Amino acid sequence: MKLDYNVITPTWHDVHLYSPAPRHRRRIVCKIISKLDFNTCLDVGCAQPFLLLDIYKIIESRGGGQLFGTDVSLPIIRVNQEKFTNIKFFQADISEEMKINNQYDVVICSEVIEHIENYELAIKNLCLFSSNYLIITVPMGKIFKIDKQVGHFRHYSLEQLKKELDKNKFEIITFKKWGFPFHSLYKYLINYVASDNMTKKFASSKYGLTQKLVSNLLFRLFFFNDLFTTGGQLFILAKKR
Repeated sequence: MKLDYNVITPTWHDVHLYSPAPRHRRRIVCKIISKLDFNTCLDVGCAQPFLLLDIYKIIESRGGGQLFGTDVSLPIIRVNQEKFTNIKFFQADISEEMKINNQYDVVICSEVIEHIENYELAIKNLCLFSSNYLIITVPMGKIFKIDKQVGHFRHYSLEQLKKELDKNKFEIITFKKWGFPFHSLYKYLINYVASDNMTKKFASSKYGLTQKLVSNLLFRLFFFNDLFTTGGQLFILAKKR
């Protein structure tokens, strides 16, 4: 399902900020990136730049660095440019052929390529952006109803992404599968138990007190997923050969 991200992405502000899965993805990506030596970092598909703001705290503690964000949604880029002057933003669409002039020590692409039909081209563009490291997060396994509603074309396996990265001269140096049991159960419940009305309520642009409380409770519960090494979420750290 193809969505108009100029329209839909600005409505996802509170979903990205409060929902438990995005919060844990940011936590895990920051844990990965905190172990890397870098001066420049680009977040591709940054949307509201909550991940970049977390990374900014990391680079500040090290004495500096430069952060960049790009997104297909031009309205999001314009808002980000006005609000976050310590980060540089530009509009780009990695689903299309691109002329890439600048490279970055670390490139992050979190929960983006499942929204792109030609994912091979998207991965090629990501690899061209990176001069050293590439961090990708994607969903694995079954595509649920809610996944289709938010524009997922496919989910991925480790082997599938390894093949594409190999073609672009990147090798996976570490990976993490995450989400079992509570994120996996959560995905099942919101697709097969919760009503469409409940799903829409938690995907709305503004979260009320109830949504925030439920999201925070789930966020705390999801820490137990760290005790396991499987689940529906895949984190990859790859390095240029």
